[in-house]
Amino acid sequence: MIRKISFSGLLLSLILGLSAIAFGQETTGSLEVTTKDPAGAVVPGVAITITSDTAAGFRRTVTTDDQGFVRVLQLAPGTYTVSSAAASGFAARTIQTRVELGKATQVQVDLAAQAQGAVVDVVGGDNQVVDTTSSAVTNSISAARIEALPKGVNFTSVLKMVGVRPEPLAGGFSVDGASNAENTFVIDGQEVTNYRNAGLNSNNNVPFPIVQEVQVKSSGFQAEFGGATGGVISVVTKGGNNTFRGDIGAQFSPSDWNGNNRPTLTRFTSGSATSTSFTQVSEQIISPKTPSLTFLPSASLGGPIIKDRFWFFGSYSPTIYESTTTTRWR
Repeated sequence: MIRKISFSGLLLSLILGLSAIAFGQETTGSLEVTTKDPAGAVVPGVAITITSDTAAGFRRTVTTDDQGFVRVLQLAPGTYTVSSAAASGFAARTIQTRVELGKATQVQVDLAAQAQGAVVDVVGGDNQVVDTTSSAVTNSISAARIEALPKGVNFTSVLKMVGVRPEPLAGGFSVDGASNAENTFVIDGQEVTNYRNAGLNSNNNVPFPIVQEVQVKSSGFQAEFGGATGGVISVVTKGGNNTFRGDIGAQFSPSDWNGNNRPTLTRFTSGSATSTSFTQVSEQIISPKTPSLTFLPSASLGGPIIKDRFWFFGSYSPTIYESTTTTRWR
């Protein structure tokens, strides 16, 4: 009897709120805000405060120009609250929207008259962001959508939800009919494509507890992704913020829940092939199934060390595989 137990997959990240690290590929999106009055005319000089509901302690206040417009760059993917301060004759307004990786999200703040009081709108939510400033064809899945989807353990198990088809012969992923070797894989702005077979290494197939957003660019993407002739598959990981939050869970897959091994056709022939007398017997043999158990526990925790300055986020997601093989010696 041979018993095998293997462990793999320890992930830990520490997020610092000091400065951004620039990589070759994009890791952020942007917001474009326009302020208008009830008649549709632009309202200049309105103070806009943008607060992140997911990114680490992000809060920024900007002012619209004489065209009632302001653009905010380098926003981490996630949900944001856009709040306008009370302007002359207008009440404050609050809107919630999403920022996606590499996209410019347009938000129009329709200011109400002061007498009507403040109005709270929920705009966009987790819906797909329409970016009129880019020609790239992209599909994204946020962490909130991932939670509601049937999936496996690692992020590649949801790629079919954003237009990616499995490539059964090569064991990879096909984007717009291209082969797996034509894709580029990016995690947090760093390309992780295998330089030998152009695929994705198993250690880079990160688990869902640390995934903030998964995006697939199928065409029209920027020159920085020039090495890709198929698609660009990008992942942005989570970080800590000013609120302690985490989760714990487990998945398991016993061999008893899997199908039996396929039968093998074996042919036995007795006698001589040169003679007219020989016997041919065909028999189907089903090899016994090896008992095994795959156990996938996960735990993650994030929060502040120093509020608005220093945060942490850690995730422990091992794969524990145990199998027992019985051999016979003759």
